Amino acid sequence: MFSCHFRVLIFAWCILGPTHLQSISIGWESLATFSSYGFKFSPIDEQALFILESNVNSIMSCVQTCHSNTQCRIFDFDDQSHRCRIFEGDITTMGSVVTSSLSARSIVGTIELQPDNFVNRGQPCSYCQESRYLTCINATCQCQSHTFFDGSICQSQKLLGAECIDSTECRYDLNYTCLPRQQCGREYSYLLLFFYTYNQYNP
Repeated sequence: MFSCHFRVLIFAWCILGPTHLQSISIGWESLATFSSYGFKFSPIDEQALFILESNVNSIMSCVQTCHSNTQCRIFDFDDQSHRCRIFEGDITTMGSVVTSSLSARSIVGTIELQPDNFVNRGQPCSYCQESRYLTCINATCQCQSHTFFDGSICQSQKLLGAECIDSTECRYDLNYTCLPRQQCGREYSYLLLFFYTYNQYNP
């Protein structure tokens, strides 16, 4: 379904013009992949993943809107209504690319993550001053918010019910932690379930 690849930096040149191109760091380059037309993105938790919606003139402008927001990794654009929506998250585990019932001119895109985007993780902050993918935390380059390092790239933190090994993998801003059953969830919910189950079998 996803087939078209190009670097967002090329679109920055198309939109901003060559005079602005010199100010765009290599650390801000991205590779975007597109679905065919007739699809939209359906997140499993829109409140957790949705960033913003705007009206733009073209798919190139929607790409640029996503690219300029460091949390954006997924976007869709309707060429008829000019609606552009951008999301954070992992497109393979946090939603589905579904047929759009409203428009045959809707298309889904995703920002592909490459290990090269994260090679400066752990380096002094001077190495990530102009990086889209890393941020300065405690004087070193670290993953952006809502992401965790899996040994290769900064993956999107997981949502309720997703499998995990430790709590860094779960969306801590939503109070999710890695529960003993190795799923992301809220600890107090797990404790309530534990006490309920215990009382059932130990009246």
